[in-house]
Amino acid sequence: MPSTVGPAGLASVQTEQLIGDVGAALRLLDAVERVRGHAHPLILSLQDAVGMKMPAALVLSAIANGRTTPAEVSAQVGITPGEAELAIADLEALGMVRTTPTLTVTSMGQARLSQLDGLTVRVLDVVTGILGPTDAAHLVRLLHTVADGLESASVAAAVNQSLPQPVLHN
Repeated sequence: MPSTVGPAGLASVQTEQLIGDVGAALRLLDAVERVRGHAHPLILSLQDAVGMKMPAALVLSAIANGRTTPAEVSAQVGITPGEAELAIADLEALGMVRTTPTLTVTSMGQARLSQLDGLTVRVLDVVTGILGPTDAAHLVRLLHTVADGLESASVAAAVNQSLPQPVLHN
């Protein structure tokens, strides 16, 4: 009877090595979901307070940090150059960036970044108050590592699903 070996088989072997039992896996997922449940309203509140979505704020921040091309912005933010071009055009239409003679943040964009910085500092104060500065910084690094891994896994799964799978005969 032929069978195919897909990415799920490899993922389950890797998961088994990392997490010894189903209970530990469920506790991990529960903890992630609890944090996400609390973080989502905070993100929405920040977006409402400054009048812009987080991806646009990240693009604006990248430009304020000296990125002068869509490619540089996309590399810093983690989006495609095309997405960066669209975000830059949207920010320009809102009067937050200027694209000529060079890509720069306007005074209105600087004001929005200052607002966002102030609100973000308050949120980070809460997290730092709970964990302490060292653990908070470590948590941020770990969360970015997990997010990067999950993004890579979803891209790999999408690619593997589009490729023909080998058929194994026992």
